[in-house]
Amino acid sequence: MNESPIPGGLRERIGGFFFRWRDILPVPIALLLMARAKFRPLGWLLGLPLVVAGEMLRLASIRHIGPTTRTREICADRLVTSGPYAWVRHPLYLANAMKVAGLLLCAGNLPVGIVATIFYIVEFSTMIPYEEAFLKNTFPESFESWAARTPAFIPRRPDEADEAAETHPKWDWNESFRSERRTFMSTCLILSVLAASCLLRREKTA
Repeated sequence: MNESPIPGGLRERIGGFFFRWRDILPVPIALLLMARAKFRPLGWLLGLPLVVAGEMLRLASIRHIGPTTRTREICADRLVTSGPYAWVRHPLYLANAMKVAGLLLCAGNLPVGIVATIFYIVEFSTMIPYEEAFLKNTFPESFESWAARTPAFIPRRPDEADEAAETHPKWDWNESFRSERRTFMSTCLILSVLAASCLLRREKTA
């Protein structure tokens, strides 16, 4: 796989730090969120579908990009432009934002939600330029063409040429589920602890 040097300034270097430790850095926020959850039925009614939709988008994206999303060092052997990547340039970040928003709604704690929102704004606003700098440096012509016609986050319906642009074989759903198993289990664990925390705090205030 290609591991080209990434040009850029401070923002890209910060993005590289967040990229390498993206599985560990959110843990304190998740623990705080679970410890301070408040039961709000409307929050669960709105948040749970967002979490499910975000996870489904992650699975669809991984089916096209493959399990390389698990690596600590950024790498790519091709520019993926099919599936969700024909609609937006960053479907995994969009999916993660949906899941985070859903979990924050389920947790129902505004102060912790504000802290989490600030953290993810900083993380996404540095990691995305870091990844795009790598892709632009590795696949200069194809990236420029794809980026010019594909929005970053707001979906655009692709035309037939975009849908047929990616010729590499896709990963099947079983491989996608296996790759996503750890994230799926951690999401279920967080939701379970959030529910338990909400119920316990509700009983204490009853």
